[in-house]
Order: sequence, then structure tokens, then C-alpha cells
Amino acid sequence: MHGIVDSVWVTPIEGEEQTSLSALVSEISKQVEIRLEHEAHYDWIAFAPLRDSDAGALTRYFGKVAGEDEYKYRGIECRQRSSPSYIDKAQKALIRALDEYRDPEAVCEELRSWVDRLERGAVDPNELVITNRVSKKREDYTQSTRSVAALERVADLGLARAPGQSVSYVVIDDAKRSRERVALANEGTTEYDTGLYRELLIRAAVSVLSPLGWRESDIEQELRQYTEPSLQSFS
Repeated sequence: MHGIVDSVWVTPIEGEEQTSLSALVSEISKQVEIRLEHEAHYDWIAFAPLRDSDAGALTRYFGKVAGEDEYKYRGIECRQRSSPSYIDKAQKALIRALDEYRDPEAVCEELRSWVDRLERGAVDPNELVITNRVSKKREDYTQSTRSVAALERVADLGLARAPGQSVSYVVIDDAKRSRERVALANEGTTEYDTGLYRELLIRAAVSVLSPLGWRESDIEQELRQYTEPSLQSFS
């Protein structure tokens, strides 16, 4: 199916006599003179495209391990160190919904519950902490990024972060470009930027549904179907 520097995925050819995986691994290892190991057998696997591509990326995939209540995740949001725990848990719930129902609309229904909780202000900001590694000194940054805003708040406390260290923060107003844009994780904020975190939720959902041909616009359209009837009930 796919191959990359250190791994290969294979799928049976229907109607053909199947070679056992152990025999296949031995044969490939002999041919390429690199020892391979059988890592996992999947009931199904999905390769998520990069953001502006329709082709599945070899380093972005998720799948259900055969015979186990276990999933493998690589390269998608729940595997990214910077992702807040809320996004991590939401994306894993979406993948489980996809496995259970095999229906994009059912996945969007699950997504709606995560979006609704966020928009009601019912999420603990501790679940929304973003952690980024600092790549250079604060004064060497030329763009007003969220990480720079966090570094400025760290400096206000008389502390410092050297390149290679991490800074953790909650985004409270992403429209700002000052240090008021974020709050450090240890500042105990009760606020968060609903719009920004909603975008992160949608992005995580796109990774799950893009192998099925769904894009952000499809997901947003599906979510509107959950909100419009409730709005009409108040008219």
C-alpha cells in the first residue's frame, strides 16, 4: 500500500493465494538486505493527507490494531507534542466513532459534543494548555507569535527560557499581538479563546475525515445542521 524510509504497509490481493506475513517479512529482508520486523496487523488503516493535499501522507495515519481494542496514531494532532489534552482526547474519540459507525455524519455528531462543551465555556483551561519548544532567544524572534507572547510573560516574572526549553500557555485572546494574547499555564486563568480552540478541534476532525474525502467545509456544513434547528426554536 505504502512505503517510507523505515517501514512498509501491505494489503492482501483479493482472489490470490496469500503469503504469510512472516514469510513476506523474511523475503523482503533477504531482497533488500535490511532486517524487517512485523510490527502490527491492522483491521483497517487510514492515511491522512497533508493540509493542502488530497494524497495520503506516509507519516500521517491512524488505524485499528487487529483483534485488540487499540489504535495506532502517527503524525496527526493527538501525537503532536504541542496539542492540548482536550484536542488529543477529542481526536481519539472521533477515531473511535469512525471505527464504530463508519459514517462521517456520526463522527460529526461526536465532534458537535466537543465543540458544544467548548463554546459553553465548560472546558477546564488546564485541558487547553499548548506546549511549544523555544527555538531561539526571545529578542531574536521577528514575528509576534503566541510563543513570543508567552516568553514575554515569562520574562515579566523574572524568568527565562533558553532555546530547546519549552513554554506552556493557554490562548485567551488570539486577536491580540501583545503578551495579553496568552496566559501561562501556571497563572491559573479561567479564560480561553473559544474561536481558536474551535479551529483546532475542526483541524483534528479534518485529519480523521479527510481519508474519506471530507474537508473542512463539509464538516462545518454538517455542524450547522446541529445548530440551526436549535436557533429556529427561539424565533
